[in-house]
Amino acid sequence: MEKLKEYFLCVRPHSFPAGVAPVFVGSSFSLKYVENFNYLYFILFLLACVLIQSATNLFNEYYDYKRGLDKIDSQGISGSIVKGKLTEKEVFNGAIILYILSLFIGIYLTYFTSYKLFLIGLICLLMGYLYTGGKYPIAYSPFGEITAGFFMGTIIVAISFYLQTKYVNLDVILISLPLFILIGLILLANNIRDLENDKLSGRKTFAILVGKNNAIKTMAIFLIIVYILNIIFIFMKLTTLYILVTLLTIPLAIKIVRGFQKNNDKKTMAPSMVMTAKLTIMIGILSSIAYILEFIF
Repeated sequence: MEKLKEYFLCVRPHSFPAGVAPVFVGSSFSLKYVENFNYLYFILFLLACVLIQSATNLFNEYYDYKRGLDKIDSQGISGSIVKGKLTEKEVFNGAIILYILSLFIGIYLTYFTSYKLFLIGLICLLMGYLYTGGKYPIAYSPFGEITAGFFMGTIIVAISFYLQTKYVNLDVILISLPLFILIGLILLANNIRDLENDKLSGRKTFAILVGKNNAIKTMAIFLIIVYILNIIFIFMKLTTLYILVTLLTIPLAIKIVRGFQKNNDKKTMAPSMVMTAKLTIMIGILSSIAYILEFIF
């Protein structure tokens, strides 16, 4: 039981919004394009995304430890390995098991759709591993935010839509952009918090390259873009006025930016990083509600 509890902490459930929100957005957006919504596909793909997210976090824990980046007082990690609660092998094997489970789900969904879905799924699994694994980890480069935003935002939204409609159109790619940005900002928030430690480890993240102040300015600009995009979608007739409900999260967005501006210590910046994940799930859920209301009324 203690091992299971530690595994739960190690998969970092606080990061699940990055994998869950896009499924809700893509699935709810599909409602106006289909006659019968397939709840089984929705649930299975949601589970697969959580499994892949969990496995990616385990790989992250494993490789950061192997490279000597994780310490007892490191922020944003479970510390399962450094505290001796799980071995390196247990963490790595746990990630492999979760990947295998998600692969089985992918095979099932592919059987009823297209082999292309399976190929895209394999690419997603590979990118999840390469994010912190391999010789040149994506997380240690300036491309971590873009990669995470594209695969966990746009790709997941598009697949969720495809599972219901059996096709992907430009509309769903466009409405995925806010989550593309928000998921990227979760990583940016993490890198702003860990900026000093990452410098010492030799990472070359975007936050390190441009500096803390410019990284925060970038975050603020892209948060504004998220809200502008949702307004533009109304004029493009991609959605209706219901999407304006996402504007209710603006105070939280302001609080996040101010939190990073006012704090320099990684511990005091940690709440702002957590709030970025909360903002992502809030906008994702509110967007989904807007699409559902549009379908009903």
